[in-house]
Amino acid sequence: MFICANCGYQSLKWLGKCPSCGMWQSFEEKVFEKEGKSIQIERKNSLPFLAGEIRKEDLKRIPSGIKGFDELLGGGLVEGEIVLVGGEPGVGKSTLLLEVGASLSFKGKVLYICAEESAEQVKLRAERLGLNYKELYLFPETDLLKVYEEIKRNRYDFLIVDSIQVVHLSCSEASLGGASQIRECANFLTQIAKGCNIVVFVVGHVTKEGIIAGPKLLEHIVDCVLYFESEVGSNFRILRITKNRFGPAGEIAVFEMTSRGIKETANLGRIFLPHKDKSITGSSIVCIMEGRRPIIVELQALVSKSSFGMVKRRSLGFDFNRFSLLLAVIEKRLKINFSSEDVFFNVSGGLRINDPSADLGAALAIISSYKEKEITLDTVFIGEVGLSGEIRPVANINLRIKEIEHWDFRRIVIPEDNLKEVKESKLEVISIVSLKEILKFL
Repeated sequence: MFICANCGYQSLKWLGKCPSCGMWQSFEEKVFEKEGKSIQIERKNSLPFLAGEIRKEDLKRIPSGIKGFDELLGGGLVEGEIVLVGGEPGVGKSTLLLEVGASLSFKGKVLYICAEESAEQVKLRAERLGLNYKELYLFPETDLLKVYEEIKRNRYDFLIVDSIQVVHLSCSEASLGGASQIRECANFLTQIAKGCNIVVFVVGHVTKEGIIAGPKLLEHIVDCVLYFESEVGSNFRILRITKNRFGPAGEIAVFEMTSRGIKETANLGRIFLPHKDKSITGSSIVCIMEGRRPIIVELQALVSKSSFGMVKRRSLGFDFNRFSLLLAVIEKRLKINFSSEDVFFNVSGGLRINDPSADLGAALAIISSYKEKEITLDTVFIGEVGLSGEIRPVANINLRIKEIEHWDFRRIVIPEDNLKEVKESKLEVISIVSLKEILKFL
């Protein structure tokens, strides 16, 4: 703090002239010690462990009872794990964690911190969803120190905090909902998880930029980060895991929001393959990898004459920079002019994909819409398109082929360099080298 030596006026920054007494060069810097009681989390055992003496049964997983949720986490929850669930308002974060909490209440005591709602409101939501629960305790409290006192008083196995932006530490002087307060609360919850050896779930709201408010500091503190994604007006929710210290990351699970809560969707073809048995202009089928899981998706393109001087380029669910790169390669290598064309691109089902193996299918969908020629949707296209128009090989080709066989497709088009890796398949396997060769499929 900067203080005027003449009148005692205080300022957070140095000023040449005091606005109170008008004195020049009178500000002096003084450092104040921040007062606040230190928080000590009681740990079960603070002694070091010899790695070879840790028994395998000490690392057992705790299933939540929701199959898709457990698979995302790598088989279930781990004691002392802290899980962050992020998403836009209304996407279903609280509903999902209430269902998880109700399921876990049959395995241990669950403390649900309903900081944004009253206990009665949460009870009404649980009844509306028709949930069965046993030892589920609702605690409408925002001070984490009181939460910790309750955990010490009554031993709990699971803790759910809804949400991190609303709770606070009464001993902290940081503003409620600010980055400093969120960081301190996240660190405190991590100490509770590790010290008391309980599983902690934390709800984090997402900002306009699509990142968990904080902004990114929460992701470095927690063990697991789950993002809830949804398209506007869609009942389907995609739960994506972006960080996981105890299992694979990058995988997804698909849920459907119903009047009875969030239900797992087993038939992904209903979402991502709405036109599987048809021939449509501007649509193609690709097989992408989400972590270790192959998913078959329909890509859609629309190319039409521009009515204005400035052409439009739009891409939903597909990286816009890669979309622009594909347009440039098609123009250069196939001599197709898009200078007077509006080009729109969409991934069906509201999925967001980053796998470059979708390049070949995306390019074919764009060309199909431009030439007004249909593509038979019994063929799956896999391959990365290079700047010179070559088709580059992709990873996990046999895993993709196995998934394609499951959905009863007839043909698959792959890069020639992947052909030697392909094992026996009931599919008709066609290999190509360059982008020019895909014109024969129109």
